[in-house]
Amino acid sequence: MKNKFLLLIIGVLSLSCDFTPPLNKEILQAQQYIIQQNYEAAIKKYKSILRKNPPNEIQVKINYQLGDLYSIYLSKNREALPFYQTIMKMSDEPLWLVKTQERMGEIYFSYLKNYTKSKDIYKKLSLFSPKLAKQDFYSFRYALSTFNNEEYVESFMLFDEIKKNKGHEYRDRATYYEGLIYFQEKKWEKSVEIWKFYLKREKRRDNIVQTKFLMANAYETMEKLKVAYNLYYSILGEYPNTEVIKNRLKGIYERRVARKR
Repeated sequence: MKNKFLLLIIGVLSLSCDFTPPLNKEILQAQQYIIQQNYEAAIKKYKSILRKNPPNEIQVKINYQLGDLYSIYLSKNREALPFYQTIMKMSDEPLWLVKTQERMGEIYFSYLKNYTKSKDIYKKLSLFSPKLAKQDFYSFRYALSTFNNEEYVESFMLFDEIKKNKGHEYRDRATYYEGLIYFQEKKWEKSVEIWKFYLKREKRRDNIVQTKFLMANAYETMEKLKVAYNLYYSILGEYPNTEVIKNRLKGIYERRVARKR
């Protein structure tokens, strides 16, 4: 994956730029540092170029590369954000606005867990006109951000919109999260009802196992112990933490025995 980004990061500045010989030499030197995986030296060289106030187009591309170097290669996501934010201020080209918001959205959502920020970004991307190729992904991330922010009323509405769109890539997962919202609100019967429908469509085994675990949890809470026991037993050996399942089975068995006394 990093090799793919490395080719991209080197190629960005090579597109449609007429460099003066000294500037061209410095940019090639920075790119050579990247090839050598000397990312700190590349960052230092790019920052040096920026201090010389090159043309606006070059500054945009260098800021983008600096953001990628910090986030993708050095895992310094907070340090990457100012460079992407600078591009938002410098350029009004749709290409750069989308690319930088994609990067910032991923950082806020996956690494910094700042779902308020990711919500704002993915909302803008999902409403972008003309419709973007990854619009389904953006709208799903928008809904997930509101869910992770515990804004359940809004997130349910967003997931429901996705679920009703028959052509949406994340339609089935939206159904799962509707059930999860009911689960979080302790509406056990509603969550189970939705998940039964979801399991008829879901193909990924890990998603099926996780859903069955939550359904068993809901049934156990509702004191429907036999159903809960059977569901837990059906995923024994598949759920990531086997001991959790064994303990649940043991607990339910003991409770059912106690009932008969």
